[in-house]
Parts: sequence; C-alpha cells; structure tokens
Amino acid sequence: MRNVFDQYNAPENRLTHALGCCLQRDRRLLRAFVRWATGRRDAAWGQLAVLEQQVPGLPISASNDDKSGLPDLWIHSDGDWSLIIESKVMAKVSVGQLSRHKSTARRNGFTDIDLVVLAPYVPSLHVRDVKYLTWPQLYCWLRQQARESTWAACMTDYMEVAEARMTTEGYLGDHAITEFDGIPFGLDHPFTYREGKRVLRLALAELRKRRDLRKLGMDPNGKGRPAITGRDGTSVWDFLPLLAAREHDNFTSCPHLTLSIQSLRLVVIVTLPNAVPARMRANLTELGVDKFMQLIGEVEAGVRKVVRHMKDTYAFMEVIQRHYPSQRSAPVTDARLEFDLQTVVGARRSTSVRMQPQWLEAAFRALAAKRSNLQIGIGAVFPYGDRRLHSPDVLDAIAGVWIGCRPWIKKILS
Repeated sequence: MRNVFDQYNAPENRLTHALGCCLQRDRRLLRAFVRWATGRRDAAWGQLAVLEQQVPGLPISASNDDKSGLPDLWIHSDGDWSLIIESKVMAKVSVGQLSRHKSTARRNGFTDIDLVVLAPYVPSLHVRDVKYLTWPQLYCWLRQQARESTWAACMTDYMEVAEARMTTEGYLGDHAITEFDGIPFGLDHPFTYREGKRVLRLALAELRKRRDLRKLGMDPNGKGRPAITGRDGTSVWDFLPLLAAREHDNFTSCPHLTLSIQSLRLVVIVTLPNAVPARMRANLTELGVDKFMQLIGEVEAGVRKVVRHMKDTYAFMEVIQRHYPSQRSAPVTDARLEFDLQTVVGARRSTSVRMQPQWLEAAFRALAAKRSNLQIGIGAVFPYGDRRLHSPDVLDAIAGVWIGCRPWIKKILS
C-alpha cells in the first residue's frame, strides 16, 4: 500500500486510495467489507491483503493512473480467491477493462474471482458475473460501521469533503458519492458554504422523489438554480419548481419551493418572486386585508402541525426589497420584514409571542402597492439545535412545510 499521505490527482484514484488505506489499517473493517461486497463467509480472513493498482507479488506499478490498466483495488488471500474492485466517479465502465482484470487475475493463479464495480450509480447495462455497488451505498454502509471503527468514520468524513470539493468544481454533474443524512450544522459543527452546498444538493435530490410533493404540483424533472457559483457566504439556497413554471421562461416568473441552508438555521419557504405576472399578485391583493389574514391563518395552521414538536421552529413570512447595482452584481437589500406568523393568528405554542397583526398588514400593503423589486416568502424557520435536523427524517418536515403552504400556492395560481 502507498503511504496514507501519498495522494493521486484524479478524484477516482483519491477516493480509492482513501478506501484502501482504511481497509488496510482496520482488519475488522476489511473482513466486514469483503462480506458486504461479495456475500462471502469463507475467505481466509487472517491472510487478507489489500493492494492498489498492483498485481500480487509484483512491485507497485510506475504508472499510477487509469492508463496502467491495473485494478484499482485488489484484495486477496493466499489461496485462489481474490476480490477485484474497479472504481469510477465520472468515467464510464469499460467492458474490455473488466475482462482484462479477470484475465490478469487468472494468469496470476486466481481462479475464484469476485469483480465489483464501484460507481455513483448502477448502469443500465450490466456485465455478467460483475457486481455493481454505488458510492452512496458504500457511504451508508460505512456510516453504520463508524460506530465501531474510527477508520470507517474517517472514510465517511473524507467522502463528504471530497464530494463538497467535486461539487464546487462541477466534477460530479448530477451524481453523488454520499447520501443525505440530515442537516449537520450546529454549535459543534459550524456551517461552511462548501458543505452547505453539498448537503443542499443531496437534500433536493431526495425531495424530488417524493410523491407528496408531486401531488402538491412540484415538477420532479424541473431544474433549480442555473448555477450556484459562490465559494463563501453565510447561506446557500436552491429551489424545486412547480409544474406551473413550465409555462414561463424564467423561474422568477412563478412561485417555487425554496430551501435555504444558513449559518444558524434552515429556512423552508414558498417564494413569490418579484417578476411573477401581475395576475398572480392580484390573486392575493384582491382578497383584501381581512381575507388575506384568513389565508395566512390557514397556512400557519398547516405548517404548525408539522413543526409543533421541533425545538424553536415556527411558521413565518418574509418580505424583501432589493436592487442590483449592475446586471452581474450581487443584490443589495433595501428593506427586510420577517415575522412569526403567531403574531397574526395568536400565540398557540408560546405565551411569549403576542398578537401584532400590523406586521402582516404592512406586508399586504407593500404587495398591493408594489413599486420595487419585492419578494415574499412564507414557510418555516428551523433554528439549529433540534437533533431531528441531523436525521434524514428532516425531509418529512421540509416537505410538510411546503404542503402546509398549499392554500397559498393554490390562491396564487388560481
């Protein structure tokens, strides 16, 4: 094995190298990995060796990239069995390459061969006698092993960092090497833009699959932001479009489901952008203040059912006025109004929140007399601190907030 600090240039090779190092240094993890990857229970566990781009019994190849033609990882015992792993991230699996791996193993006396392809996804065309595993599957398995193995924990940490970097570089495309495991941020895990971007991407990929959101009108095939190009900041956001957006050229012309991961909180809202057609705004303003408040009360009740058991979480509305110094510059916030919806419908969960319906009246008046770049969002705020945010189950709460906003969406699109 190479020294643990000796790295490659290609992301595929860096990931494989990290996996090989962890397996080499934790024999229990190595045995568990072989069982998981192959289903075998009869290997010579005490004699297992881990090689990287190397044929058993021969020196390390002078060529340390894909051109060498050697398997990425080769696990074997002193008998006739071996496990060959070909790992990919963006490159496609070559049938010829897999055949050469088997031929190389047979020439070196291995007649009982397990061949595994490790990639971000399982290809539609399978090669016979080849097992396909995904990086996200490996990540989930390692998360389970991390309870007893510090090396498994190191590998999952590295996969998260590697994915964040590859996401920033645009290397992964629409694929992933980890799986959404909750919102990790809090006092013991400070927010970083790069990790926030990674977590956001994974969360939205899972949310696109939900049937309850499809029933709400979410477009599972619709695109989010054209690009998230920032590298620093205290928040990162993206959105899921509605089917209604297919009738418009720009996402700012239709309401959308926005998810924002911020330094101190998670924000889940239905966004009413500035550029929506006047008819959509009129659907709200023609209600008048009293019926508008009734509509907001329906939303608050729906959202409250979802978040009532989560610490410090509340339904809220925000109104933002902005301008742009130039076409390419970041927006400047001219005004911002944000308030707990309990100020409108009454304090139901906490006696510390008092009625102050004038906040909603101000939001309504601003929308009705719009003269600026004005955006409104309604949904919920999840301050970091509730342990349920650190679980994949937080996706149920996120989807539930958007579903709780159904009366708002329905009225705008009516």
